[in-house]
Amino acid sequence: MRIIINSFTFILLLIIAYVMWQSNPLFSFLLALAAIDQFEDVYYYVYRRRLFPPWFMPIDMIFEMVVVGIGLGMLIFSLIYYAYFETWFFRALLFLSIPIIYSAVEDIVLWRHLPPETSSPHVAPTTAVMHYVCAKEKVREKKRFVRRKH
Repeated sequence: MRIIINSFTFILLLIIAYVMWQSNPLFSFLLALAAIDQFEDVYYYVYRRRLFPPWFMPIDMIFEMVVVGIGLGMLIFSLIYYAYFETWFFRALLFLSIPIIYSAVEDIVLWRHLPPETSSPHVAPTTAVMHYVCAKEKVREKKRFVRRKH
């Protein structure tokens, strides 16, 4: 799901950067850099390797704040003009802005709480996933059949 959200954000930021180029090249350049950051997030979720070095993470957080701003802008825009939208694309902006904001805020909040060798909160599945195993008697008592792969 995060790959889809970050890919959509990457494409959206590239489109906005292209549109803004004539009116404000500096802001357009900032949006293009934020798009590259979103591409780096997609690359990480696919290959579990970072393109940027660890010292770049504070700058990465600036780009994540740009993404939060874009997501908030989409949310406010879609809330104000929701009644005037006639196509499903513009109505979907309301629902697409929420995961974009969540993804960027999650990256901002969790980046300081990571082990030093990683730069993503999604690396340690052993601490994030808890498994509960029932005793054999409980499973047999409820007459459930559990097939295990060997």
